[in-house]
Amino acid sequence: MKAISITIKILVVLWAILLSIICASDLINFLQYPESYFIGSEAMIGNGGWSYSTNFTFIFFNSIMIIFSILLSFFALRSRKIKVLLLILLLAICQTGCLIIL
Repeated sequence: MKAISITIKILVVLWAILLSIICASDLINFLQYPESYFIGSEAMIGNGGWSYSTNFTFIFFNSIMIIFSILLSFFALRSRKIKVLLLILLLAICQTGCLIIL
């Protein structure tokens, strides 16, 4: 049981680091080249693209994703019960779904 707990902790922390890197690099790229992002464009939404209405929502969403990833990895390292770790793993999967869908 302890090996499963350690494995889940490692998976959650690695996944949270990966998501943080993706969101941070996307945010940095947006701040450097904002013209390459079509924020508020109806054509992009129809083609399955991003659906952010303003620059603020794009920056806010990526900032929240980074903060949430850091919190998930912190809570994964602090928790001792397997049920809590499975809940944190589920939250990490839901966070990935939000990143893909939005």
